[in-house]
Amino acid sequence: MKGLFRKYLGVLWNTAEKPLHQEDTPLNPIVEPPVQGPSSMVKEETGPESFLRYISCRIYPNAHIEKFPSEEFYVRPFLEDTIIVLVLDYPSSIEHVWRRFTEKWAIDEQLLFDRALQNVQERYHRVVQTVEPFKTQGVLTLQGDDAFKTSALLYIEEYPALTGVHGALIIFPDKDHLMSMPLSDDIALEIGMQLFVPLVDSLYQNSEHRLSKHIFWYFDGVFQSIPYVIGINSMNYVLPFDLEDRIY
Repeated sequence: MKGLFRKYLGVLWNTAEKPLHQEDTPLNPIVEPPVQGPSSMVKEETGPESFLRYISCRIYPNAHIEKFPSEEFYVRPFLEDTIIVLVLDYPSSIEHVWRRFTEKWAIDEQLLFDRALQNVQERYHRVVQTVEPFKTQGVLTLQGDDAFKTSALLYIEEYPALTGVHGALIIFPDKDHLMSMPLSDDIALEIGMQLFVPLVDSLYQNSEHRLSKHIFWYFDGVFQSIPYVIGINSMNYVLPFDLEDRIY
């Protein structure tokens, strides 16, 4: 019995130490290449088009240039106390365009501004609507899907409904307000000035994103400022000569 038991253990021991033959070697596992998911188009693009499709333009107050000097960024003067700034309008953020970032492509500055304006026109669709609190006075605005509707001032001629036969009074006290009073006659002018002088001053003073306190007369592609003064119980303004000649 003991011999049989040793024989049995020997069989087990020899089997455990038995080396694997070639035919017993397990097959190497097939390693599948990792599946590449969709990557960002921004990362895949190279050259100027990688940012040109995001380039846009915004209107800011002159004070903005203190933080973003024109020597380092693309800045142009606009109306009175405002400037136009080139920005990159990403889906979740807005970044200013550095001049040193575009130098390697040697892109003409005018081309950058033209492309920015083109992008704004194609990307944001705005419609002319009445401003409800001033519906009876005939005040109009632009309603759209972006937070910088004032950039429409750069191509306002594409919205003829905003102007009358003698042009329009235009105010844009902050980035959220753009209003127009079409001028059909001298009565519309008087109503517009009586309404806009206190309104633009109030909206400007109470806004965190101020743009301009000016009231502009827009006609035939040209903006002219209308100076005004607010007194305790009165207000005064001086009309441009061209507007006086047309409307009186």
